[in-house]
Amino acid sequence: MKEPPTPIPFEQFRHLVAQELHVDESLVVPEASFVEDLFTDSIRLVELMLILGEKGIAIPFEEAWNVRTVGDAYRLYSSHAGLDASTASSAP
Repeated sequence: MKEPPTPIPFEQFRHLVAQELHVDESLVVPEASFVEDLFTDSIRLVELMLILGEKGIAIPFEEAWNVRTVGDAYRLYSSHAGLDASTASSAP
């Protein structure tokens, strides 16, 4: 039986988001809005979720519609990846 991937820390999540959205990593902070700050439309956000899923960072689509910020996405990912809630809520 295959083990689930080890949850990644926020800094690695941040790096992947910046890389996939082609934005400066310094802009990818927990309070950054995907739409207003990172200029990501809904189609691009779905593509990002698919790409992250391929890398083992699963964000359930039925809950992804509530994602507004980078922090929302990381908390949702971490809650489903088994990270301690305090780790997820204290993302830098």
